[in-house]
Amino acid sequence: MDTELKFEQILFFDVLAKAITTHEETTETTLPDYCPTASRILDATGQLLVREKQAAEGLLRGDVRVSVLYLSEETEGLQSVTVTVPFTCEISDPKFRECQILQVHSRLLLCEAKPITGRKLYLRVIPELSVLGFGRRALRLCCGADGKGLQMLMKKQELALLAAVEERSCTTAQEFELSGNMAEEILLSQVFPRVTSCQQIGSKVVVKGEMDISALLRMSDRKLQGIMQTVPFSQILDGIAVPAESRLQVEAAPAEWDLRLVRSESACRMGLTARIILQVFAYHTREVCYIADLYSTCAALEAKIETVTVVQRKASVCVREWAEEQFESGRGTLFAYVTAFDGGNVINRCENGRSELTTTTRMRFLYQDENDAPVTAERSREVSAVMEACADTAWVSSGIPELRGSSGSCQVRVPMSFCGYTGESAELSTVTAVEELTEDASQPRPSIVLRRPAAGECLWDIAKRHGSSEEAIRRCNHMEDDSLPEGMLLIPVLQS
Repeated sequence: MDTELKFEQILFFDVLAKAITTHEETTETTLPDYCPTASRILDATGQLLVREKQAAEGLLRGDVRVSVLYLSEETEGLQSVTVTVPFTCEISDPKFRECQILQVHSRLLLCEAKPITGRKLYLRVIPELSVLGFGRRALRLCCGADGKGLQMLMKKQELALLAAVEERSCTTAQEFELSGNMAEEILLSQVFPRVTSCQQIGSKVVVKGEMDISALLRMSDRKLQGIMQTVPFSQILDGIAVPAESRLQVEAAPAEWDLRLVRSESACRMGLTARIILQVFAYHTREVCYIADLYSTCAALEAKIETVTVVQRKASVCVREWAEEQFESGRGTLFAYVTAFDGGNVINRCENGRSELTTTTRMRFLYQDENDAPVTAERSREVSAVMEACADTAWVSSGIPELRGSSGSCQVRVPMSFCGYTGESAELSTVTAVEELTEDASQPRPSIVLRRPAAGECLWDIAKRHGSSEEAIRRCNHMEDDSLPEGMLLIPVLQS
């Protein structure tokens, strides 16, 4: 007899590769003609921007946007110059070549500037990139079979899968007013996009978010002022292949931006143009029905059964904590500005079904001493969080700091988001092939068997062993369900 198996292939995404890579770049730059000569470098800070991710080649390209704060003998007040340092990182793990999209979490291990001459600077940066590679996986399940006298053990399983991952970019342009005195120059700026909502409408995904902007300004009276502003953005992403009723999660990262002053006779405004990278993750729950075992009452068959493991994925989990620092001063309200802040590697201790996450946050501050001279300081703070699930991959990201000044002090709070991917493994045993065996015709088979069920046996096991069917056994023994009787069981043998 011929037995034909039917298979269903379920495609989904998962994390195929992980890597942490560091890269060092050095360069020399000359101050533009409009910048005064540097006599003393006060600070160098940078924001890492990943512009291009080539999974097939295992390459990451981007820039470190370095802002150098310095003092000059030629003019009063704090000066700055922004230099773009390009970098290219190669990932050696060949598993990344199988990935369709890369998710990168980055930080700067080092960003420094040293004077060579009054108009020439030496820059050195060391970016660290934590890379997750998402690629397609296929789950092949036997979902049907044709053949004479086939008995099939069907099972159902609900699976939570990452159904789709796509990356798009969008641009936004905003203007907003500045309050207070007239600003003279933007010394330093930081931009952090975040998604506040996303909605699937047909083949489109509507994304809404906000851009958190932090800037250090030198005012017309040469005093320093820090500003924080939030502006909205929205984008419609077309042609996203997302299954219906999926749960969407969209991650945003800056690719580049330009923050500038827009002056008029009566007011001063600030204009922002930014390009944002959006990564769309679609999580979908579906029920699968598959054949876990089969046999025939008309022939001797051997089913080959394989157990496949599927990691069920849901949206990443994020827990927010704060890194706090207090500055004291013996005079009036203390001015302070956070020039750099980031979290280190996350220590992940997974116990009792939850993750205890810890990182060391590094913060650099610019403030003015009792003589109104700019001074820098660096502090480190350990921050911990508890995630009510075990994360197999965890990272930390920071947001715009909150500064609260009062008489003689300034409190700084940096939001730290601990995020991670969690997953539960599901094992599915399914038929992969069937082989017909040759029976010994000289051995007669009884037409009916009377025996007591053994411990641990189920109705399927008994029917398969004796070439019967579950339905025939239930009917012969007047059973209403699959619960086996304590006494003798009458088993009609159908296999000939």
